[in-house]
Amino acid sequence: MAFEELLNASDEWFTRPGPLNGTVVSTRVRFARNFEGRKFPHHASAAEQREIVETVQRALMTETDLSHLFFVRLNEVSSLDRQFLTERQLISAEHAASLGERAVAFDEKDGYSFLINEEDQIRLQAFRSGLNLKEAVQALTLVERRLSERLPFARHAQYGFLTACPTNLGLAFRASVMVHLPALVYTNRIAQVLQGVAQVGLNVRGLQGETTQLASAFFQISNQSSLGKTASEIVEHVEQVARQMVEAETLAQKALFQNEKDKIVDRIYRELGTLKFAHLVDLQEGLDGLSGLRVGVTHKILKGIDLPNLNRLLIMIQPAHLAKSYKGKMNPHTELIERAELLNRNLKGVEPV
Repeated sequence: MAFEELLNASDEWFTRPGPLNGTVVSTRVRFARNFEGRKFPHHASAAEQREIVETVQRALMTETDLSHLFFVRLNEVSSLDRQFLTERQLISAEHAASLGERAVAFDEKDGYSFLINEEDQIRLQAFRSGLNLKEAVQALTLVERRLSERLPFARHAQYGFLTACPTNLGLAFRASVMVHLPALVYTNRIAQVLQGVAQVGLNVRGLQGETTQLASAFFQISNQSSLGKTASEIVEHVEQVARQMVEAETLAQKALFQNEKDKIVDRIYRELGTLKFAHLVDLQEGLDGLSGLRVGVTHKILKGIDLPNLNRLLIMIQPAHLAKSYKGKMNPHTELIERAELLNRNLKGVEPV
């Protein structure tokens, strides 16, 4: 499979409807693991890193359910390809930028990604649409258990699984949820909500993970640590907070439509008009516009598109995706044109109900 083929894939996990998907865009769970007697990636030599890549690749290929994974050695592909994988959340920005022997194996259809030699020697990830943490962790736990029979994961009797970052000790597990909170942003209540999230021990990040800035009304929340906790406890905590955010956003939207319906509808129509007919669209404008369209679809103000396809557009308007589909050398100006044309085409049939 070439990267370009992923541009037209129609059966990715991200485009499937999921629980509470009007507010919860997606769910991700992750296990971090390292091997006994091996140096962490940032201390390992190129030869040692390469050995880890080959060891993990053999283990994955031996598993019947995983042998079809798309395997990429990141040091052998372009920076554009690495950015492309980052935009699809298949690797992290740190993994894309780091030096040395590193790789990723992934299955876009079923929502799996295995990062090799990122901060840890292997990070196993599973993705689901909507608020679907329990299904995601159940699926990933089965994969982790099978791989643990082939790979010597390093574990301490007191501290649990050993990781490069101390905050990941213990179960070395992270559960995260991407939420869409436009009404809370619009009413200037988002800072208060995010502060409350931090006070109960969760992190808040941007659209593409740890090093990205908060963008538009999309936020990722996740647990800060896993030491002394079970996966069930972490999942329950993150899900509880996510549901509280969903409730807060739902109430905020309800109040807005009761008190400022004409103003909100007008704003949604204007955003639709911009994305359907503008000649130049930057990334922030695209994200803001798609955020408004999500509200319009959820409240049946707009017809002609659904949430899964709006989710897909969130990815397709990213810079590397535009560059992959462009038939020439892209510069900042042509990126604005290509983004606008992509949105024009995909929103052509969208109109007021």
